[in-house]
Amino acid sequence: MARKKPTQTKTENPVKDAPTRHRLKCKNHKQKDFSKLITEKEIIFAIGPAGVGKSYVAIARAIELIQNVSNQYSKMVIINPAVEAEEKYGFMPGDLRDKLDPFVGPSLDIVDKIMGIKNRLKLEEDGVISVGALGFIRGKSIDNTILVMEEAQNMSPHQMKTLLTRIGYNSKFIISGDLDQSDRYKNYKDSGLYDGIQKHKNINEIGYIEFNESEIVRNPLIAQILNNYKPSNLNGRDYSNVDFNKVIERVNIATTIKKNKKKKPKFIRKFIIWFRKNFRW
Repeated sequence: MARKKPTQTKTENPVKDAPTRHRLKCKNHKQKDFSKLITEKEIIFAIGPAGVGKSYVAIARAIELIQNVSNQYSKMVIINPAVEAEEKYGFMPGDLRDKLDPFVGPSLDIVDKIMGIKNRLKLEEDGVISVGALGFIRGKSIDNTILVMEEAQNMSPHQMKTLLTRIGYNSKFIISGDLDQSDRYKNYKDSGLYDGIQKHKNINEIGYIEFNESEIVRNPLIAQILNNYKPSNLNGRDYSNVDFNKVIERVNIATTIKKNKKKKPKFIRKFIIWFRKNFRW
């Protein structure tokens, strides 16, 4: 059951009257399930590939909930980890908001699509929509707020713990990401998103949903592109029938030979080079 603290009735909230260009229209059953989870749970984890609508459903539903006068949500906070996609741009000029813009830009674009840039800027001035920095969230208690956390696959387990323990009264956290597209961790199990999902399955107030490639709605081409990046399609070769247990066994044998002999047989050296080149995880 959601924790609620008695609060005074809000006399004015600009987002209630803000016009919206697009109402949330779920394109498949999984999006409907996600929208329902956002309504029912206090913390929601959503994972899945690019193009399934995780961000759009989260932000659109958050705006709908804030505009509903029957609840106590007064604002929406958008946060993205400040992790660059394998490129370093060095020092970025401007204040904190200017530095965060490249990371939260895609999320703000969705807000603009829903209600228009002028309305979004007005709501930012009124403090109804804001951008937060993950690095400065410690010590805060987030009340009467819907927090949308994007690209959570780039969070560390410690950052996830810090974020989750900030939730206050009448608040909702929507946390989404793609475990296969982390810019920080080679092994997705090291990410805070995976760690958070695994640790808190025993809490009823936390909901989970996972999308797959068959539910991509942005462009069907994305599914084909992602399929070509799967390990089974490395270098255009089909490894779907490879018995990886036998492969690992052969590697262990090769390692034993390496320890017992100064120089490995030529076929072992070639195999190790081939294996390391084609099977990196």
